Amino acid sequence: MNKKNMEIISSVGSVVLLIVLFAVAHQMRNSMSQEYGFVGALVAFIVVISVVGLKLNEMQ
Repeated sequence: MNKKNMEIISSVGSVVLLIVLFAVAHQMRNSMSQEYGFVGALVAFIVVISVVGLKLNEMQ
C-alpha cells in the first residue's frame, strides 16, 4: 500500500473514530461525565492523528 492511500484511509478512520467517541460521550447521562467524555474523545483523536502522522513520516 502506498503512502497516499494509507494517509487517506487513516484520516477517514480517525474521523470515524472521533464521531463514534463523540456518540459514546453523548450517551453518558451525568453532565460531568459527558464533559470529560468529550475532552477524552478529543485527546484520543489528537493522539491517534499524531501517531499516524509520525508513522507516515517514517514511510518511504
